[in-house]
Amino acid sequence: MARGHLRRRPDARPDGFGLDLDDLEQPLEPGRLFGEAGEPARRLEVEIGSGRGSFLIAEGEARPETRFLGVERARRYWHFAADRLRRRERTNVRILRADALDVFRALPAGSVAAVWAFFPDPWPKRRHAHRRLLAQDAFYEAAEPALAPGAAIRVVTDADSYFAEIESALAKRAALVRCPYEPPTSAEPGEFAGTNFERKYRREGRPIHAAAARRADEAGPP
Repeated sequence: MARGHLRRRPDARPDGFGLDLDDLEQPLEPGRLFGEAGEPARRLEVEIGSGRGSFLIAEGEARPETRFLGVERARRYWHFAADRLRRRERTNVRILRADALDVFRALPAGSVAAVWAFFPDPWPKRRHAHRRLLAQDAFYEAAEPALAPGAAIRVVTDADSYFAEIESALAKRAALVRCPYEPPTSAEPGEFAGTNFERKYRREGRPIHAAAARRADEAGPP
C-alpha cells in the first residue's frame, strides 16, 4: 500500500492485535491467532500490505462474522494499525508483521477464502522490479495452496505498468481463473477499494485498475 506521513500515539501498543510471525508456532492455525482454538472454523480473509489498517477496520466492522488477517512488513505501520484495532476492539481482526510469502507458506492448505491487495508500492525504477510482489510467480506459488476452492485474489492499483505485469502474471496461472472484480462491503458505490488512497487518487484524476482471479477448483466464490 502507498505510504505517507505517520504519527504514532505515545500510548500506542499492539496488545494481542498485532502479532509477529517469528513468535508464532507454525504452521499457523487461524483459530489460535484469534483466540478461538477449538471453535468452529470461520471464514478467513487476508489483506497484503495493510498499512495503517483502514481496510481491516472498516471491513472488520462491516462483517464481524469474518476473520481478517492483515500482513504488513514495516514495523511502524504494523504497530500503528494494531493499536487502532485494539482501541476499536476489533476482535475479528489481527495484523501480522511478516513477509506475505512466509505467511501464505505457513497457513494451512485451503484456509483462505479471499485475498485483498490495495495500491501496493509500485517500485517504479527498473532495478526495483523484482520487488513487485504481485507480479512474481513466487507469490502465486506460495498463495495458491492456501486458497480455498473458489477463493478470489483481488488487486487494486493506480500504477499502469504494475497492473499490466499483474495481468500478465495472472494469465500464466493455470490454478486461477479470471472473474469479475467485486469490491469490499465497506466501499462506497463506484469504488474499488473504499480507501482514502483511492479517493485521493480519483480526485487527482488517476486511473484506477482492478483485477480478480479465483482458484479454479469450483464454479464460484465461497
